[in-house]
Amino acid sequence: MSGYVATDGQAYERSMGRWSRRLAEPFLDALALPPGGTVLDAGCGTGALADAIAARDTTARITGVDISEAFLVTARARVPGAAFRTGDIARLPDPDGTYDAALSLLVLQFVPDRAAAVAEMARVTKPGGLVAAAMWDFTGGFGFLRAFADSVAAAEPDGEAFRTRYWGDAVGSPGRLAALLTAAGLHAVAERDIMIRQHFSDFADWWDPWLTGQGIAGAFVATLPPDRLARVAALARRAYQAGAPDGPRSFVAVARLATGRRGA
Repeated sequence: MSGYVATDGQAYERSMGRWSRRLAEPFLDALALPPGGTVLDAGCGTGALADAIAARDTTARITGVDISEAFLVTARARVPGAAFRTGDIARLPDPDGTYDAALSLLVLQFVPDRAAAVAEMARVTKPGGLVAAAMWDFTGGFGFLRAFADSVAAAEPDGEAFRTRYWGDAVGSPGRLAALLTAAGLHAVAERDIMIRQHFSDFADWWDPWLTGQGIAGAFVATLPPDRLARVAALARRAYQAGAPDGPRSFVAVARLATGRRGA
């Protein structure tokens, strides 16, 4: 069974990158970061969050860390004023108390040791500083991808295992992120939902980006032989159209945001 694939930043931008860009703005609205701060973008990917921070505050000092060098190539071109480096966010080399804020946008679902990653984010944050993480509520708030997961689970021999891997352990479900922040010793931990809406012009706009093989749905699709790919595409089309003619669709997505402060 395929996992998360992060080998082509430009291809990712066509698929899930559009979601990251749209979520970055309300994520920052909820945090209200002070100007001129040092900010860690933990699991920065192709730079959607770093780009949004830089656009709001040209004095912010942004460091992005991601395990995918291919994604970082895109991030560096996108946000030339930020410092990006390859690394594991569960094993950061930074000294204690390096950053005013440590942020994670749409990453923790895919980190093998989430507790270690959050503990590292807390460690490198200054006393009194902010730690914040957001993740899609895969179970109840991400219909765009749930339609695909349910379709393959019902029809494909390894589809149930694919769905279980991500939907059976949904970090964005209420209470999960807050528990991680609390376990890391953070104070004033709170959770809230962030809702966005994404628009697609037609089925091809929804489906074709997954054929690039990026992310989790793309990784699943990329392993399929031609006959199974055609069957899954037909199922996905039925899920997208839902009995109506092909054309524009609009999907709501809900992310769970958790915030906390490092103690003095």
